[in-house]
Amino acid sequence: MSKETGPKDRILETASRLFYKQGYNNTGINQILDEAKVAKASLYQHFGSKEDVGLEYLKAARIEWFQGLDKWTGSKGTPLQKLYACFDFLEYALRNNEFRGCKFINMLSELADAGPAMLKQIVEHKAKLRDYIKTFVKDAMMEDSARIETMGDSIYLLFEGAIVESKIYKDAWPVKSAKKMVKMILEEA
Repeated sequence: MSKETGPKDRILETASRLFYKQGYNNTGINQILDEAKVAKASLYQHFGSKEDVGLEYLKAARIEWFQGLDKWTGSKGTPLQKLYACFDFLEYALRNNEFRGCKFINMLSELADAGPAMLKQIVEHKAKLRDYIKTFVKDAMMEDSARIETMGDSIYLLFEGAIVESKIYKDAWPVKSAKKMVKMILEEA
């Protein structure tokens, strides 16, 4: 974090790192402010509350996630190559983040009584990911039917399951296995 970065950005960068590394509930406002080297007044000026910081964290995480995913899929030619690249990106992202899992699932697991705004961000992210995967399935199968919906949902669930299992095992084998299963499913289609 640069000293030239403004207080709002420093708060968000620090909170993002801490929320992902140690959890939302285990991260206090005072720790964020201390590590960001900003006064409490800056928090209330730019965010208002810890929940508001959490909302911005989720919004920024979605943007970052889809930029990375687009970068990995954008260089591929066919819809199937793009779909498989989603799993390659997932493996890369999980390894790069020491298998800490999904920022959205992690946040949801900590918010038993999540405010509607935070829950909305989580649901919107997962819905966008589900649609993203379904687009490649639809383009690859070149048909428009209920079968595409089922196939897209199944592949999305394999993707999500791979995230959770990789976090549990601290290993990439669930992502590799999910990708193999997707190839088997699509070859039979």
